[in-house]
Parts: sequence; C-alpha cells; structure tokens
Amino acid sequence: MQSVTTKRWKIKESAPAEVIDRLVKEVKVSPVIANLLWDRGVNTYDEAKLFFRPQLAHLHDPFLMKDMDKAVARIEKAIKNKEKILIYGDYDVDGTTSVALVYSFFRQQTPSNSPKGGESEGRRTTPNYHTSDKQMWKLLHKKAVEMRDNPTPAENVMWQLLRKHGVDFHFRRQHLIDRFIVDFVCLEKSLVVEVDGDVHDYQKQEDKDRTNFLNSERFTVIRFRNEEVIGNTDDVVKQISDKLQSLPSRNALHAQPLSPLGRDGVGSELIDFYIPDRYKEGYGISTAGIDFAAENNFSLIIALDCGIKSIDKVEYANKKNIDLILCDHHLPGEKIPDAVAVLDPKRKDCPYPYKELSGCGIGFKLVQAFSQKNNIPLEKLEQYLDLCAISIAADIVPITGENRILAFYGLKQINTSPRPGIRAMMEMTKMKKELTITDIVFVIGPRINAAGRMESGKKAVEMLISSTSEHAIETGNYLDKNNSDRRDLDIFTTQQALAMIAESSILQLRKTTVLFDPNWHKGVIGIVASRLTETYYRPTILLTQSNGVVSGSARSVKDFDVYEAISACSDLLEQFGGHKYAAGLTLKPENVKAFQEKFEQVVSATIADEMLIPEIEIDAEINFSDITPGFYNILKQFGPFGPGNMNPIFMTKKVSEKGYTSIVGKNHLKMELKQTSPRLTPTLSKGEGGNPKERGVSFPAIAFGMDEHYEYVAKKNSFTVCYHINEQEWEGKSYLQLQVKDLKK
Repeated sequence: MQSVTTKRWKIKESAPAEVIDRLVKEVKVSPVIANLLWDRGVNTYDEAKLFFRPQLAHLHDPFLMKDMDKAVARIEKAIKNKEKILIYGDYDVDGTTSVALVYSFFRQQTPSNSPKGGESEGRRTTPNYHTSDKQMWKLLHKKAVEMRDNPTPAENVMWQLLRKHGVDFHFRRQHLIDRFIVDFVCLEKSLVVEVDGDVHDYQKQEDKDRTNFLNSERFTVIRFRNEEVIGNTDDVVKQISDKLQSLPSRNALHAQPLSPLGRDGVGSELIDFYIPDRYKEGYGISTAGIDFAAENNFSLIIALDCGIKSIDKVEYANKKNIDLILCDHHLPGEKIPDAVAVLDPKRKDCPYPYKELSGCGIGFKLVQAFSQKNNIPLEKLEQYLDLCAISIAADIVPITGENRILAFYGLKQINTSPRPGIRAMMEMTKMKKELTITDIVFVIGPRINAAGRMESGKKAVEMLISSTSEHAIETGNYLDKNNSDRRDLDIFTTQQALAMIAESSILQLRKTTVLFDPNWHKGVIGIVASRLTETYYRPTILLTQSNGVVSGSARSVKDFDVYEAISACSDLLEQFGGHKYAAGLTLKPENVKAFQEKFEQVVSATIADEMLIPEIEIDAEINFSDITPGFYNILKQFGPFGPGNMNPIFMTKKVSEKGYTSIVGKNHLKMELKQTSPRLTPTLSKGEGGNPKERGVSFPAIAFGMDEHYEYVAKKNSFTVCYHINEQEWEGKSYLQLQVKDLKK
C-alpha cells in the first residue's frame, strides 16, 4: 500500500428550498450562506441571531449536571472548615488548562488567600524576590538561561539525581532570586542547593553575600563541592531528602508574593495542584498522587479530565479518608466510581443537555456552579475562558452548542487581554495576527503539551497561572525548548515508523497500522500515530514500553470508532480509554503480537473500504464572482471553526492558472487562479499586442504539499478546485486567498 494521495469528494446535501427561501428573506443572506446555516442546524431568524452573536447568558444551568449540587456543597464545606484542597489533572493540554482554571479560581476563594485582620496587600512584610531593575533582570535572566542550557558536569549530575530519586518535585534550575542566580531552589520549602567548583577568593565573597541575603529572606542553603556530587551521590540525595522533610512549607502570608514565580510558591497553604508524571505514574489518577495528598494532609481532591474509570483509585483514596470530586468528559464504564461527586455529561443518568464539553469545560461548569451559588457574577469568570478555548481546540471536541460559546469568548479574551503566559507564547512564536482555533491547535497547544510529553506538565500550569511577564517568559522559553526537543524526536520516530512499514509487505497490505518499538519515547507516539494516519489512511496505533508495561496511542480515520475496536480487544489489555478518534491503552509485552493480529481482524471486519480513502466534504459549488467582501464578512462570523463547525469548503469548476504558478517552500504550489463566470457577459479589451482578452475573476491561491500538480497547472489547463477562503495580510493590506484542498483534472 502506498501513501495516500487520492481523495474522494462528497458534496453535502442541500437544504429544502422553503428553508433556503425563508432564511434568505428573514436573515437577508445569500442562498449559499442560508444553506451553510441550515447545515449547522440553524433554521430560523432567532437561531441565526444566536449563532452569529453567541451569548454567555445562553450557557446551560450548571446544576443540570448530575452531582453538581454535591460537588459544590463539598467544596463549600472544605473552604468553611479550612480543609486542604488538591487540584489534580492530566498532563496534556486539556488537563493542564483545567487545573490552571480551577486552581486559579479557588485560590481566590480560600480564606488564607485574603489578608487577615484588615491587613492590606501593600502592608505585607514579605520579601521582593525579583530585582526591580527590569534591565538588570533581563540581563540576569539571559545569563541564567545560558547557565541552564550549559550546566557543569556536577550540576548535570545533581539535576539527574534530583529527578531520579523523585526529590525534584518542587525544584527549579538556575533560578533568579532578587539579583542572585541560585543553582537549584525549592521555593515551597525555601531550600537552596548550591554546587561549587574551584572557588577563588572573590567567588567566596560572592557566595557569602548570596548566602547572607538568602538567609535574611529565610531561605536555607546547602552547599556541595563538585567531587561530593559526582563521587558520593547517595549521601548527597540523603542530605537533600532529610532537609526537605525537616523544613516546613511556607505559610500563606509568605507564599502569596511568590505566586508570580509559579507553582512552587503558589498562594495558599490550603490549595495546591498536582500533575502526575507521565512516565512514573501514567494517565489518570495515580496511587502516588493520592499518597502525596495523604502525606500532605489534603482531605479533598478535585480531579479534572480523568477519573471516570478510576474505580480502584477512588476506593484507595476513600480508605485514606480523602474525598474525591471527579470532573471528566470521557466515556464511563459500566460502574461509576464511588466518589463524593462524579461530574460527567456522558453518564447515562446525567440529564445535562450538552454532552461534548472538554475536561476544562467541565471544570468551568464547576466554577460556574460555585459562583452561581455564592453570588459571584458570571462576568467575573470571563477571564478564565481563554483556558477553555485552548482546551476545546487542543482536545478536538466539537465546536457546537456550549463549546462554541466558550470558544468564542475564550478567543476574544486571548486576542484582547491575553494572560501573561499566553502573551509570552504569542510573542515567542511571532504571532501578530488574531489567534484562531487553528493557531491554537498547531502553535499554542503543542508547546503546552510538550511539557507533559518531555518532562513535567507542572511547567505548563506554571506558565498558565503566571501573573508576571517575567516569569511567563521564563516558563515559556522552557516549554518552547521542550517543544523543540519533542519536534526533533517526533521527526526521528516518524522516520523509523515509516521505514518499518516500507520494509514489510505484510504491513503495507493491512487495513491497520500497529507498530511496536520498546525504545520509542512515550511522549511522541500519539503525534507520530497522527502523522502515520495522514500518510497511510487507516486506524493506527503506536506502542512503546516503560517499567515493564507496553502503552500505546491510537488514532482513527473519519467515521470509524477506534475506541470500540480497541474495546473488542479488551481481553488482551490491562487498561484503555478515550474517544471515537483517539484512544490510549496499556497491555503486557507478551500480548503485543496477539493484539496486533486481533485488532487487524476486528477493524477488517467492521471498516468499509471507502473509509480508507480520505474524504473531502464540500459545502457548496460557487463561482469566483460569488466571493465578495460582503460574502466573506458574513462567512467570518461562522467562526470559531473546528469539528462540528468546520471552515466551509467550496468547489469551483473551469478554473485555470493565470501564468504565475511556482513551487514555494518544500512542496507547496503558489498560484493565481481565474474563472470566467458563466453569469457574466465576457468583456473584450485590448491586451498587449492588440489581442483581445476575456475579463474574469481571479484570486491568489496556495496548495500545501501539492507540487505534483505543478506541470499540469502551469500549462494553464482547466480543472475543478475545492478550497477554503482565508484572509491574508501583506504590508498592512488584507486580501482574500484560496487555500486549495484538492483539484481534479
């Protein structure tokens, strides 16, 4: 089987004539726009008004969700009794945005976040942890980044020791505290670890000044010589572990000013968050996470984007007298966990009218319900909707109903008043235009995801809750570096996977791709599975191994339910979960071969041959003359675009190139396409040399990855084209461009 190039075109059904006529008359739009509205379930003027002008007031009552009353009551009790609350979430974009949203909101509701006894913010006697000289801070920050990227051998060994022995949970490397760069710091415990090389007299004085300053700000400093770190690792780890256990956490009064620095100094002793380690703990609620809660006296865990199948973990938490509120959007199993409250619209017994919320969306509904009960205006929650928009885009949930309202206002928040972390990321990626859902999917989402894929999802949350641009830039740079590492690994793994298929005639002839390599990085197999699905259009699973267990990521093709196919192989699996088009699974190494065979059998018996050919759904056939500024201005109001509300694809016949075809980039086709509309009377004018030329309508066009059509198009042959209409900007001027999806000769 060769990689996929052929696509099948399917023109969508047209609306009944009476519906078109009514919408044209009432909404005052063209028949093409009327048909697009009908396709999205809009049949009346009132529905069109709501579609074009989404309103937060039209969000559903959160208390319609099963167990919402129980969840709010338990949180109110925890706040009233000053119980410790742990916000727990998955390590992907949906999980980290969920945690950032719910943590940020409830941090403002817990008693220890408010000044006590009439104390004002300005009167707090707490240290300033950053130099106020911005220019000096930038220079120091640049130096810290350089030191972090080029550690000494002893510093590198120290960091590996901290990570290997699990005592790095709250540590940062080469971190700025006022005007000093410290080697390693745990802000929660106010512990600094320094690694010294050959120290000259001037360095001794500098070290003494640094230590005196840190001690004055109530930091504890431990120093190790290079030879100690490299030659006596067990003793080094023991000293650090003992010191961490003996030191108390900062109380709320001292921790509050550290919140701009991120997760390790977050504001309240009564609320904290936890992101599981992808490699040590795996997906979902972990035993280690519950143990962390128990050891640190948390009596309530709010779990986000996970937990709906964690029957045993909830039982484990119950035995430790820890209550759980589960906020999930994945499909439940036959049994619902025995938690205090289980919020999931996909529960069979849940009457909530909208079933497609993201995990972050469920978190927002919890916050909305708490606000509704405690008389907090809905407008106060708009600041969190940027996180909802990011999760909706990255988790590929339908942008319909409530999701469309949340995405609409979330994008508005991002583009008018972005939080420092998102602003830093936009500046880092040089994104000057307004962000769209597509930008989040391909630019913002991967960088947030890279934290959990490469190291720790905690860093993504740190960036999202940053309240200063300085810290946002610091964590943003960290995530960008992770994303660069992820991209390199992704490319390398993709090449390996493609080579495995190319070298096996058996794999080429199958209707599935299931590949296993125990050395693949767990953080990129989902991305690579997506890339293989683009190349060989069929259900795809990539498997790797860690800690004696094989884990995998699955991706599917249009209309095929890969979750159900995996479920049919459940006798060979230890665990699985996910959606129709993406899923995760774990199994024992000895079951890999049997799973590969059974999955192929299940898919072959249930998938239609046409599903193995990519389909392009065309919304309408139009002429180039239909594409006017007014038409496009209405089309823009159909956004935000995404699953369930895709950017319309139009088809136009009898198109040809005006003579400016070129190949740009690696394999993209840049064109100027023209069509002489059959509805126009040709107008003759004098061209060069006096030859008559027929006047037509033309647009610039780009066809990504379609250089194979260059020769045919360059010869000005006629063809049919399907495309999106996008707006581009050049030197301050905007123009419309066609993004070609396919062409037929």
